[in-house]
Amino acid sequence: MSQTGGYTSDGIGFQKQDTSYKAATQNKNNKLTLRQEVLQYFKENQTLSISSGTVAFTLNRDACQIQPRITELSNLGLIEDSGYRGKTKYGKSCILWRYSGKTEEEETKQDNI
Repeated sequence: MSQTGGYTSDGIGFQKQDTSYKAATQNKNNKLTLRQEVLQYFKENQTLSISSGTVAFTLNRDACQIQPRITELSNLGLIEDSGYRGKTKYGKSCILWRYSGKTEEEETKQDNI
């Protein structure tokens, strides 16, 4: 079975495969906690432009766990592209992200306007 992909009502992203949807909707509390942990890392390092690989390394997580959280936070407007680029461990160009300065409450209010 295949979904169209998107986000759950809690804002957790998933791909079009049914297994991705199941993973996004099961154990939601852990996923939200990881997203909050990533956001907290950006808040604590507001002066830095940071790659998703650096976040994964620092939080001792796999990049495949962090990248979706980066996408979610970016889509929520809580982090943003710094305009700078870095290099991945494979030598490829990557976005360096930074905290936008907005809170989740501010973003929720804007969405409801």
